Amino acid sequence: MRTLTLVPVLGAIALLAGCSVQPLNALGDQQRIELRDGSSAYQQDILADLFVDEVEYRQAMADWHSCVGAAGADPSDVEPDGNQLGFDYSIEAPTDTDLAAIQTIADACLPEYFDAIGRVWVSQGTKLT
Repeated sequence: MRTLTLVPVLGAIALLAGCSVQPLNALGDQQRIELRDGSSAYQQDILADLFVDEVEYRQAMADWHSCVGAAGADPSDVEPDGNQLGFDYSIEAPTDTDLAAIQTIADACLPEYFDAIGRVWVSQGTKLT
């Protein structure tokens, strides 16, 4: 049995957001438009107004979490970390090939459900309630 344990997913989003935004994670409208237009249809719908409210943020996180689980990974519970949400996940598979297949599917969940939404959320500096 092969096992892959991944670093916290929240940390990956924070690093990605920090690398692609202006100081203090502020995104201008043009940057938000580019993020929206380059994202999945799911995210484009949420980002239509270039803003992410907490309900949308939490739903996108829940959908990403569900997608990772449906891919065959074992995600932890979604937990708050400051003004963001995050989770860890691990993958167990009988072979390296099976593990890689599950990882590929799980990796596709981020750009489908959360990447652009998470970046906009971070840039807004909105507090979780």
